[in-house]
Amino acid sequence: MYALTVLDHSALEVFRSEHPWLEFPEAISEVCVYFDDNGSPTRLTALQTASGGETVPANVDAFGADIILSLIRYAPQGTAKHEECPEERKIWALLEELPVADGSRPVEAVEAERAEMLQDAYALIHEIALGKIKALLESAKSPRETQRLTHAIDRLPARLENVDDTHKPQFLEIDLWRFVAVLRDEWAMPADYEIASGDEGEGPSREMIEQAETTALSGPVIQALFDLSPVAFSISSIGQKSSRYVRVNQAYLDLVGKSWDEIGGSEMVASGVVSGSEARAERLMLLDRDGGYTGQRGEIRDGAGNMIPVVISARRISVAGQLYDFEVLQRASGA
Repeated sequence: MYALTVLDHSALEVFRSEHPWLEFPEAISEVCVYFDDNGSPTRLTALQTASGGETVPANVDAFGADIILSLIRYAPQGTAKHEECPEERKIWALLEELPVADGSRPVEAVEAERAEMLQDAYALIHEIALGKIKALLESAKSPRETQRLTHAIDRLPARLENVDDTHKPQFLEIDLWRFVAVLRDEWAMPADYEIASGDEGEGPSREMIEQAETTALSGPVIQALFDLSPVAFSISSIGQKSSRYVRVNQAYLDLVGKSWDEIGGSEMVASGVVSGSEARAERLMLLDRDGGYTGQRGEIRDGAGNMIPVVISARRISVAGQLYDFEVLQRASGA
């Protein structure tokens, strides 16, 4: 969708009366000024009445810099409109339907589907770009222009992963870089995380918890590091109201003054250890949005009911095809 301002016959009559020194051609019946997403002008088109009375495109390059700049300044006096391209609607639709990692299937499968959809979106852009550059090639006015546009067609990347900043001028000329830049950024980022909807009260099954524990701590070295670390570690299922303990180390149990038999598999807030505060909701939001955080302040409750200030860092990890939160806790300074 393009934002544009249309200066029709009436608006151009006023423009001529206010800018008599420009000698704006009487044959021009309409001018359109197109704008990018930031509101800056990107291109200008015009229509003129031919000798036979028919309306045909005008050569705006013949206007000269003074007329073009004056038309851009005068654009707010025109009628604001939007121009849609069916192919571009398909691109935005594909972007809106990109899959998210909600824990219902392996992250690798989500990433593969996401990459395929981004390639499909770029294929649409590639097709539009070829059509626009070929149209420019047909109207090229010099051998040099013909050579430049032919070279642009040859250099147009066939796949999204091959796009880099050297291709920016090619897409800018045909006003498609805004789409390509979005696709390229999406390609470079991992899939978004989203908590799956459903009954949060059910929580993961015992079999799922045991599988996650076994997979997450496979290998004697990892097992030893987890168990012997003086820093408190915990692995839990995701969700604000359904997060349950999957595994903690001895340092965590010492910090909260509880045994694994007391909290193992329990919902974290219901266990009495974790405070269901706004600060926790904020930390979970960071995990959902960014996949982790570092050095966030929080509080946990020990076995005697005392609140312990802690500093928490966390990452969202994939274990056995499911998403879990891995937390590292340390007593806050002075606590």
